[in-house]
Amino acid sequence: MLTVVFSLEQRHGSAAPLKLNRYHVKINVNNQLAITKITQFLTNPNNFAVGGIYIFPVPEDDSLSNFKLSFNGKPVTTGELLSQEESRMHYESIVREGNYTGFSEHFGTRAFLADVPKIQAYNKPRIQFEYSQIIHINNELAKYTYPLSLAKSAAGRIADLTVEMEIKSESELRDIFSPSHEVVINRKDNNHVSIHYKGKDIDPDDNFECYYSVSDDNFGITLFTHRADEDEDGYFMLLVSPKYEVKKTDVIEKDFIFVLDHSGSMARRKIEQAKAALRYCVQNLNDGDRFNLILFNTDITSLADRLNRREEWRSAERGQGSAVLSHKLINVEDGREEALAFIDGIEARGGTNINDAMLTALAEKPDPNRPRIIVFLTDGCPTVGVRNAAQILENVAQANRNQSRIFVFGVGLGVNFRLLNKMAADNGGSRNYVEPTEDIEIAVSSLFRKMNEPVLVNVELDFGQIITKELSPAKIPDMFRAEQFTLFGRYENHGDIVLKLWGHVESEQQEFSKNVHFAKIETDNDFLPHIWAKRRIAELVDQAALYGESEELRNEIERISREYGVETSHTRFEHADDGSRIFINNVNRAYHSSMPKDQVLRNSRDIENQKSIRVKSQDDNTKYLGSKVFHKRNGMWIDTKYDGQSELQKIEFGSKEYFDLAGLSYDLAKSLKLHPPMIICHDGVNYKITPRKS
Repeated sequence: MLTVVFSLEQRHGSAAPLKLNRYHVKINVNNQLAITKITQFLTNPNNFAVGGIYIFPVPEDDSLSNFKLSFNGKPVTTGELLSQEESRMHYESIVREGNYTGFSEHFGTRAFLADVPKIQAYNKPRIQFEYSQIIHINNELAKYTYPLSLAKSAAGRIADLTVEMEIKSESELRDIFSPSHEVVINRKDNNHVSIHYKGKDIDPDDNFECYYSVSDDNFGITLFTHRADEDEDGYFMLLVSPKYEVKKTDVIEKDFIFVLDHSGSMARRKIEQAKAALRYCVQNLNDGDRFNLILFNTDITSLADRLNRREEWRSAERGQGSAVLSHKLINVEDGREEALAFIDGIEARGGTNINDAMLTALAEKPDPNRPRIIVFLTDGCPTVGVRNAAQILENVAQANRNQSRIFVFGVGLGVNFRLLNKMAADNGGSRNYVEPTEDIEIAVSSLFRKMNEPVLVNVELDFGQIITKELSPAKIPDMFRAEQFTLFGRYENHGDIVLKLWGHVESEQQEFSKNVHFAKIETDNDFLPHIWAKRRIAELVDQAALYGESEELRNEIERISREYGVETSHTRFEHADDGSRIFINNVNRAYHSSMPKDQVLRNSRDIENQKSIRVKSQDDNTKYLGSKVFHKRNGMWIDTKYDGQSELQKIEFGSKEYFDLAGLSYDLAKSLKLHPPMIICHDGVNYKITPRKS
């Protein structure tokens, strides 16, 4: 289901392929009717005019109709729908020339084909194509596919690629997910979503895929499974999405404690940005919330203490008779204005007493009916009080006992990355880093907007008789309005279950359920193993880097890397002289103190991003096609299943044997989109695809 223009002169070897400059796909979905409009801007690089055909694969389910083609704004009326046999002849001819290898995965479909007018020398025509499509909804889940990979051309990359999708539905839209592309999702309301992807200099390996679910329940629950072999554990992805529009009364009241480093190193630009971030947070707290602001340098200052014990304060210092800080939190309605005035007076000076600051934040026992969130921001290492990172972590763990979630912000490169990473990991929060050139206010306010509207806390899932394991994330977080929770994992048995979601709303426990099916065999959703493996390795790498690398952990990282062909910035394969692959493991250096600080920051961000990845990430040297993974070595694409030494059966690109191989399985057809030379493995045979002979 994609569009290309193919030069007839190019087919006979006398013309260079047409260059695709701009590619714009606009999809409008209204309930189950999708109208797709494609606009392409091409260049004829030849010094003579060329003719062409326009070809578009059409699936056999008759879901596509109303084809419209125009050339430079003028309708083209010569289009026809070919039979499977005629379509296959065209597909093979196009692939054989090595210009649009993506057609190999569409053998077996019909094609819409039209002649287009001659394209003059160096001309830049605009071609537009439109079609309608019925999107089928199965168990509240819809899938839209646009086969973008057919634009993969010998003429090179697409300079400018844009995909815009608008979805409107009478039923409420819940889970929105693209496994193929890093899309931006903008929810307009419960029934309207816009999705956007933009790329520059793109070599399109993947079709554009978008899943969306419809549900009028309070929580949309969607399950994806993949299981190619019933004797092996399956893979699953669970999406949970609360309503986008909720009543104020549905948002859980919470307690926020902001802990800010105002030591001397935070002076000037950093302290002013931090103050702006605090102002934003205080101004946007909900009326039913409670909060406190704790400042620390050499000493500890608590706004709650200042407001609770006004009579004991003189000017900016507390009276000598007060031995212990008062930690009673402030009601937003009572203390917002005084908090803003307090923020205005913050100055940067003194040392960095992280230990006492955190113990002050954790001193009061939390209300079990209200989530407590601590936002901790520092730009340095402990210089006052307890300075040993391990001791600080132990003190925080003893004081907290997993009752408060701690979100850390490290500002600049002078922080103790291991301390902050472990503090967040051990206490149910996340780590966030702000580089010297970045804005603290933007980083803090972005996280605050997410945390400010929890709709379900202390969340648990019940999978009934299904045995799940190796979950990512291992611990289920609280759920927030407009945030979609994603859980990846493996499962052993199979069957229909009632999946139950539990959590607290205020002091009451509530239960939500959905009938789901864990498949015995499911060959669709082949993106799941790769994404699960990437997330799993990232979590194991993080665990090894933070807590030490055991032999068991090292072996598990290597096993998953080899089995799934996953490489990271800390784990990779190198080829030995004999052709075998050697596993290189640099996990223990990820957060090591000997590493340059900017590299440690990048490592931390990279690992954290990999732990939450939801997209098959392609690059110039790694391709994920179906269930297969390829790495590029010395100009050749190599299947990660190849051991580097076994005998190879050679097949020439575009030969009869090549097309026979493509017809053996869909995985092979998808993989053969890659330009030769390449090595691909199938059913115990290793094939080497060689370039076509002149």
